[in-house]
Amino acid sequence: MPSVLSLIQQDVQKYTDAISGIIDTDVEIVDVSMVRVAGTGVYRERINEDISGQGYVYRHAAELNKTILIENPGDSPVCSLCTNKLFCTEKLDLATPISLDDKVIGVIGIICSTAQQRDALLGQKEKFVSFIEQIASLIAGKAYENIERQREKDISAAFRKMIEVMNRGVVAIDEFGLVRHSNLTASRILQTPDSLIGKKISIEMTGDVVYDQEEAYLRLNGASFHVLCHVIQISSMESSAVSLIVFQDAADFLSQNVLPGNDLLMPGKFIGNSPAISLIKASIKKIAVSNASVLISGESGSGKEVVASEIHRHSLRKAGPYVTINCAAIPEQLLESELFGYVKGAFSGADPKGRVGKFEQANGGTIFLDEIGDMPVFLQAKLMRVLQERTITRIGSNQVIPVDVRLIAATNKDIAELIENGQFREDLYYRINVVPLALPPLRERREDIFELANYFVEEFCDIYGRPKQKLSDEIANALYFYPWPGNVRELRNAIEHMFVMCGDSLQFNITHLPYSIQKQRHHAPKTRAAHLQPDTVAQQELQRLEQLLERHGSDLEGKKKVADEMGIGIATLYRKLKKYKLAHRDKQSTV
Repeated sequence: MPSVLSLIQQDVQKYTDAISGIIDTDVEIVDVSMVRVAGTGVYRERINEDISGQGYVYRHAAELNKTILIENPGDSPVCSLCTNKLFCTEKLDLATPISLDDKVIGVIGIICSTAQQRDALLGQKEKFVSFIEQIASLIAGKAYENIERQREKDISAAFRKMIEVMNRGVVAIDEFGLVRHSNLTASRILQTPDSLIGKKISIEMTGDVVYDQEEAYLRLNGASFHVLCHVIQISSMESSAVSLIVFQDAADFLSQNVLPGNDLLMPGKFIGNSPAISLIKASIKKIAVSNASVLISGESGSGKEVVASEIHRHSLRKAGPYVTINCAAIPEQLLESELFGYVKGAFSGADPKGRVGKFEQANGGTIFLDEIGDMPVFLQAKLMRVLQERTITRIGSNQVIPVDVRLIAATNKDIAELIENGQFREDLYYRINVVPLALPPLRERREDIFELANYFVEEFCDIYGRPKQKLSDEIANALYFYPWPGNVRELRNAIEHMFVMCGDSLQFNITHLPYSIQKQRHHAPKTRAAHLQPDTVAQQELQRLEQLLERHGSDLEGKKKVADEMGIGIATLYRKLKKYKLAHRDKQSTV
């Protein structure tokens, strides 16, 4: 690795020539490794030579970090090990260390070869030594400047490499808005395949701060880009104003960091093949392909959130976010901020970083407002305006933000009664009730109970790590005749109750059910139960299979349509065909 002085060798040689010209003696400068970096006279031809075998005076000055003046070379103890001691022709030697941060980086050597030179320097020894020490300080300063300059280059190079691999866009624009530096991410966000250098970018701050970032619009080539950013004001070497903008696409940020729109957070499958549920499944397919608002009504626990997620899954917006909010679960004073968001400092107790609301999170997708009947009237008016104008305004902000959101709402209340009592706006009701969808309670679709129960058993077998098993006829009958005031949610809880209460038992029995269900079974008509469950369910399922096969045919395409209409997979359909001994229709269909 080159020494500190060798990196500024040209400057060191200039100082060497200047010293020699002023004091009329030979001068050489060596680095800390005793390699000659510069020299005059006979030493000029021997630059870059290693003198470690001779430079005892220089080494001694470096070790003591102070100037050494030898008036009689050869007689000094410092010269005792020098191989030229007996033949030394030098009349005076001076060695001054060059120190940087108290660390010696080299030595200035002054050599007088004549008595006249020696006498001239000794006549003004103090001034002479002071002069050489000042030159040593100047050389050290030059070395420091070079080190800092190189450090800045290294930092700049590292900074540029870091910027290039950042997942945020970075542009540096001058006072005229011209891009002086940018990274690849900036080009991607600003949809510019070629370099941004030299292009003009303007930035329009909205004044809002959300998630601790400033919101802005970057404008380039007539296009506008919505971003969240940090703007850092810096100055260049020419003192012209330079702004460093570190930004990310607002939509990308929300989709990666805020939105819960993925299947893992959605409710489970929509289970059931009763006539009522089959009709709803058919309706979902028609509803899904539109953007119309949907109002799902039904008792608590009947599966309204599952239906809402099914509509989104089958919609043209399925790739977009799916955002849910329970209007009854959030305090009235906080619901508005949850729906529409707020900016930094909007109100006391707010997150100082600001927050984006559910409507903005759901942009391009679907928002599900559960229990909308519990929304306060003042907020209903704001929701009505959002649905009409398709814009929102965050709390504490004046910025109007366009949103493209499909609304699905649900309620377990009688909206007509709420309207009559002044608790729900009639105009909002007509706005959200474009497509009404009523879910029957579980007690009115008992033929689905057995299928739902087995679905939940499979789910909890996976959760609790238990082997697959089926429910006994006794348990099935008890489930069938129970009135299920809590609907599907209560049924799921009952199945989990069995898993908890069975302990290490490998098989469920009736005592593992909740007591309310056990008690109810004693009042059920036993003969009817034995006849209806599960035999009646099986008979109904068989009849439905036969009807659908007659309608769609028994070939592969027909079976796909049957499975689709029943809401099951093709593999499940084949198992049912085998169960009911209908698999022979495969052979008949190929004749």
